[in-house]
This record gives sequence, structure tokens and C-alpha cells, in this order.
Amino acid sequence: MRFLFFVLLSINVEAGLLDFLHIEQANSAYQKQDYKTATEKFADIDNDAARLNQANSLYKQGLYEQALEKYQSVKQKELDFNRLYNIGNTYAKLKKDEEAIDSYTQALKLKQDEDASFNLKMLKRQKAKRKKNEQAKKDKDKKQKKDQDQKKQQQSDKKNSKKRKDKDKKDNKKNNKKEQQKQEKKLDDIKQQRWEKSLNKNLRTLLIPLNEQNNNNDDKKNLW
Repeated sequence: MRFLFFVLLSINVEAGLLDFLHIEQANSAYQKQDYKTATEKFADIDNDAARLNQANSLYKQGLYEQALEKYQSVKQKELDFNRLYNIGNTYAKLKKDEEAIDSYTQALKLKQDEDASFNLKMLKRQKAKRKKNEQAKKDKDKKQKKDQDQKKQQQSDKKNSKKRKDKDKKDNKKNNKKEQQKQEKKLDDIKQQRWEKSLNKNLRTLLIPLNEQNNNNDDKKNLW
């Protein structure tokens, strides 16, 4: 993070004593790491250098969205490198890699800087690592899903197999019952036939006499 101590040089030479007081208080608060007070004091100074330092104070408090907005309000060309470099840092804190890389790249077009180059390389490396981890996670999730699908299919096959077995068992039982009933009917038919045959065989027939005389005599002797 680049802090600018040239606020005094960038203000109008006709600035009053109050402006100098605000500058002194703002610089002092920043150096003492009282970033909240520094933010308030820099806000009282109307120039881009002060706005850049106010953004730095917001950044130090972890107020990255507010810091980013303040950095983007700086228009002075002489401050472009510091503005772009700090915007890169802010985007990196917000985990917006593409925007951070773009800011560092633009900053390095204005001036070769060791810190900016290092941050850019680290961010690209971090991005590549994150992308690799994301791909590995996707592959892992895909494999887990495939394994889960296979497990579900196996469970479904097992369930269907059990259903088929139960159905076959039920059908066999039903068929066996039908066969048994058929056999029982067949036996009943055989028994019926035997019984009828037995009736015919054991039939007792009463012979009717051919004449009355014989009939009378027979009646006297034995009716049957």
C-alpha cells in the first residue's frame, strides 16, 4: 500500500492555516495507525493526493469496497500508478482476481515496479492453483456422483431382483397350488369312478317271479 506524504506539495500555495492543520493531523493519525481519524481528516482536504490517502486509510480498516470507490475518484494523472497499484491490492483483498490482475498489469505499463510485478505473479499463480483445485473438486464430485449413481443402480437392481424372485416364488406357489388342485380333482374323479363302479358291482337285484303260482309259493317261502 502506497502512502503519499506529498499532500503539502499538491495543494494550492494559497491554502490557509486550517488546511495545513488538517494535513498535519491526517498525516500524524495515519503514521500512528489511527486510520479512522486519518480517514476523517483526509476528507477535509480537497485534492486527489488526500483522496488517495483517505482511500488508503479505509483500506487499512478493511473497508475495501469504500476504499475502492475512493481510489476510483482520483483523477490526477501523476497518481495513476499508485492508484492502479492500490486498486489491484484492493481487488485482491476482495478476491476478485481478474480485476486485480488487470489493475496490476495497467500499473506496470506505466512503470516497472518490483512489488507490482511480484503481486501480479503471485496472483496469477494463486489463480492457477485455485483453478486446478476447482477442477480437482469437480472431478472428485463427478466421481462421487458416478459412484452414487452406480450404488443406486445396484440397489435398484437388487431391489428389482428381489421383486422378481418374490414374484417367481409367488407364481410358483400359485402354479403349485393349481397343480395340486388339479391332482386333487383328478384323484376325486378317480375315486368317483371307482365308487360308481363299486356301486354297479355290488348292486343287488330283486328277481320278479314269472307266474303267480310261483310267486305265491315264493311269497310264502321267502320274499327275497
